[in-house]
Amino acid sequence: MAPGSDTASPSETLKANGANGATASGNESKDETVKYAPIGSICDIHSMYESKPDESGNRSWTKELPSDLPDPAEDDESAQYALILRKSRCYDGRKNLELHSVVIQSQPLKNFLGKVLDGYPGVTTTLERLEFTKPFAPLVHRWETFLRVRSEEQDSVTKEHVELFYRILEGELRDVISLKKDLVANNVVTYDLVWSIFEPDDFMIGSMEGHQTALLFSEAYVDCRTKAWKIEGKFITFDGDDFGFETDVFTIPPFFGTTPITSLSAFPLRYHAGQAAIREALVARGKRWEEHRGYHFKQYEGPATRFLEDDEVKYNVKSRIIIDADAFNIFHPTESVSIDDKVDDTLTDDQRLITSPMVYGYSLKDKEWLRFALDNAHDIEWDSRAFDSLVLPEGQGNLKQLILAIAKAQSQQLDNFDDVVQGKGRGIILQLSGPPGVGKTLTAESVAEVMKVPLYAMSAGDLGTSAGRVEQNLKKILRMIPKWGAVLLLDEADVFMEARTSTDLERNELVSIFLRILDYYEGILFLTTNRAENIDAAFESRIHVSLAYRNLDASSRRHIWSQFLDTPSGPAFSSEQLDKVAAVELNGRQIKNVLKTANLLAQVERGPTQV
Repeated sequence: MAPGSDTASPSETLKANGANGATASGNESKDETVKYAPIGSICDIHSMYESKPDESGNRSWTKELPSDLPDPAEDDESAQYALILRKSRCYDGRKNLELHSVVIQSQPLKNFLGKVLDGYPGVTTTLERLEFTKPFAPLVHRWETFLRVRSEEQDSVTKEHVELFYRILEGELRDVISLKKDLVANNVVTYDLVWSIFEPDDFMIGSMEGHQTALLFSEAYVDCRTKAWKIEGKFITFDGDDFGFETDVFTIPPFFGTTPITSLSAFPLRYHAGQAAIREALVARGKRWEEHRGYHFKQYEGPATRFLEDDEVKYNVKSRIIIDADAFNIFHPTESVSIDDKVDDTLTDDQRLITSPMVYGYSLKDKEWLRFALDNAHDIEWDSRAFDSLVLPEGQGNLKQLILAIAKAQSQQLDNFDDVVQGKGRGIILQLSGPPGVGKTLTAESVAEVMKVPLYAMSAGDLGTSAGRVEQNLKKILRMIPKWGAVLLLDEADVFMEARTSTDLERNELVSIFLRILDYYEGILFLTTNRAENIDAAFESRIHVSLAYRNLDASSRRHIWSQFLDTPSGPAFSSEQLDKVAAVELNGRQIKNVLKTANLLAQVERGPTQV
């Protein structure tokens, strides 16, 4: 204790014990409690030393300085030499010691290696301490360059230092280099030498979800748990704003003997016999992939991947899709597309070679955000006759052109009208009412077809029934659709449009939410209903065009029968037969179902279709 003070000095607190004040040892009384300075308050250093490993190889830390520490091996004496070789014990039965690493101290030798390893990633030959560690991968990969630059060297001092280094390397790497040459000449490799065939920034070939792809090699290492090789490569992807790199990892399990290089899950492109053709095909695909930035409407058939937390689910998709990485990130943030290093907006052929074979977007039929293979996406074959085939009762035919004209004008944003409140009332809402099977849904489908834009069809079942879920889903959908210039169809919208009452508060809330969200929708919306007479009065002021469909008359039914029955070889039915079937009161959907059933029966009986 310091004179005249009640506090312990730092020197008196060296036996500090944490929180509970352990008793002092030695000559001090067992009842006397040692006092400690507050945690972290002493401006000094307290060192601990690693102890020797126990029988299980575990180590701990001690306050005692080890008594058997050797003197440092590198000192002023060792600094005089061009090279320092560090050797470790060898237990392979052939020699007692093996080379562990080499430290280059010679400046002329560093200058020489600068030419040999120019551009080799991860190696900076101008460092004051230049070190190479077994298996000396950079020197194995650049061995041919080493020999060439060695033969060209003219400076006598440099040549002397190079020859010294060469003798060491040649003795150490002779077997590895010789075996690698032999293996490569036979297009095979052993498990132990997998690392030797991969050089940094090599173009390598792999497979991504069954599609051949090229990547830029990054790193090869062995998984300490499975003992499998892990081969990392970089490829270029698009995050909705920029092109940039993403990493993929390929696994090569342990194997005995030799295996063909091209049978590995990933291997350098230069070892492929058809490398020129593969490069040309992948660059061509990369150009096509580059053109799919932004959003694009395509037809897709094939496997696709859905991301579900930490799992991936495969879908077999046959649908029109919207490719849009930006929207994927917005509406599917848990598995968003991300990049590491940004690259220029215009790609080179080398960059197109390593672009991803995958694109991200939305399946309109499955209503899922998915990852698609670009090879399975194709241009849409639009049905230009869809709108012409739409049959309306006599006297309503001109409404078809009115609907189409309004939809086109809205799609092209020709209407600059805005509400008193900015952003409100900018959409176009069309109500189609009438009995089932008279063409309400077909109207929306044919408008989208002739305009060559996506059709997003949904029903009450897609939105849910609780007010909160409906609001959440509607906001998301009504935010997506205008971005793509799509036509939105809400089929059988009665549940959201039915007149509010004083008793059904839950339905009232649904209707109110729907009305409020519609006010700020900026796209084209078709609403279909079978019960127009029950619609809430508030919708009347929000609907721009209302079209009431009537039951099909005989003339309309005849036209539908004729359309379905026309074949390339001519009409399947005579005029009299068409008159006969048109007299039967059926709607359009029923006519289609009758013909489909008759066609299936005719195929079974191998006879002509009978009605």
